[in-house]
Amino acid sequence: MEWAAANIWFIVTVLTFISLGSWIKGLTGMGLPLFAIPAIATMTSVEEAVTLLIIPALGSNIWLVVSHRQYRRQVLAHIAFLIAGFAGGIVGTLLLLEINDRWLKLALAVWLALYLLQRVFGNRFQMVFQARGAAAAAIGASAGVIQGATGISSHIVAPYFNKGDIKPGAYAFLMATSFLSFSVAQLLTASTNGLFTPDRIVIGLIALVPTLIFTQVGIAYSARISNVTFQKILFIVFLLMEIKLLWDVF
Repeated sequence: MEWAAANIWFIVTVLTFISLGSWIKGLTGMGLPLFAIPAIATMTSVEEAVTLLIIPALGSNIWLVVSHRQYRRQVLAHIAFLIAGFAGGIVGTLLLLEINDRWLKLALAVWLALYLLQRVFGNRFQMVFQARGAAAAAIGASAGVIQGATGISSHIVAPYFNKGDIKPGAYAFLMATSFLSFSVAQLLTASTNGLFTPDRIVIGLIALVPTLIFTQVGIAYSARISNVTFQKILFIVFLLMEIKLLWDVF
């Protein structure tokens, strides 16, 4: 995409979607790839959209982890999930050029639909979405593979960490820690397999500026939201995710 480096409208559009996604990410711990990747992919390939988001996503996740570091002890309960997710991220990035992401999106839609049913009818699927041990590792590996292949794994990660009594800061920290693990795996694998071109690196680095700015704006705003309001926002975000996934698949 050599033309993109000289195409100001392409760059402005990319930065706009990244800014919006970064604000939502700062608020909820997710949202950057979910908003930016589908939008950017309408102007270029999914492979390029995913690759362009690796550097901004890495920056925003580091920022969130540092900002909410007071919750770092909670990571100890999710080591299996994070390690498996890192390995899955490597595999998914290698599959980026080969896999048909329609089937991945369909799997995500089914998973998220079950989660939404849980929120509406009670915690009947709690053991699935808050699994630990070997089951958590399986969920983490799945999330990592899907993150590497499509750039979007919040449909799995968000339900896994969400419990009705979790604080917004703790939730954002755990989400960002997971995405940071995936992003590092993506960065290492993309760098050694030719996915990064000079243009992609430049745009990714430029995008770091609005990413960090709007992530911080979201972080600051999240402190003003009650837990009840926070849970309502999450439910709306999940519902929008489901609609977008089904639209893409069918």
